[in-house]
Amino acid sequence: MKKFSKIVLASFAFLMFLSIFSVGSVLAAEAPPIEVEEDTIETCIQANNRVTFTFRNRTRLTLNSTVDIDLNIECRALQIGVKYFEMEIDADHDLQMNMVCTEEQIQLGLMNGSTFRNNNRNRYLYQEGFCVMIQCNDSCQAKLKIQANHQNHDGKWAYYHENSEEWITVPTTVEDGYLVAETDHFSYWTVLIPTTENNLMIYIGIGAAVGLIAVIAVLILKKRK
Repeated sequence: MKKFSKIVLASFAFLMFLSIFSVGSVLAAEAPPIEVEEDTIETCIQANNRVTFTFRNRTRLTLNSTVDIDLNIECRALQIGVKYFEMEIDADHDLQMNMVCTEEQIQLGLMNGSTFRNNNRNRYLYQEGFCVMIQCNDSCQAKLKIQANHQNHDGKWAYYHENSEEWITVPTTVEDGYLVAETDHFSYWTVLIPTTENNLMIYIGIGAAVGLIAVIAVLILKKRK
């Protein structure tokens, strides 16, 4: 009888453990993405909830905050294409936030293929095709993430400094397949790719070689005629 009682108690304890584990798993599960068929959405994100928006089945934005956020997002996904951006926010008070995601910012010199020299005189190339402008009504700490790929794996997050009118790169790490940077202020943010004078000379050399080959081909064709 005692042996049977021990078996019953052990079974009950095991079932309780499974029940607690299952409830914890459900609470930790991420809600399915919110499909947005337009360029804009106005919503509220509750504290400690991870929410993902997929704009026009292309650009995915994921936000996770320790406070409630009244959020307005504009995302021009038809131009941006398939990009995965995440932002983690830690604040002391509820926030109001605006986000605008674009492919380029022409007025800031941010166009595909454009190059920059920042304050330490290093040269950077813009080819990410993703720029986010963030405005917030209060201070907070944030972590910016964008999915790494073979083109941007050496990239650096950078923000636009309005006073000096230049893009400033910040320390960037790779975590779980994402380029990650931390910040305590918001502005225009994007990813720039470091390049060198040697790389530029190589590109120029390749372009010159292609041009020379084309000229020779035209001369040969004319000669045959």
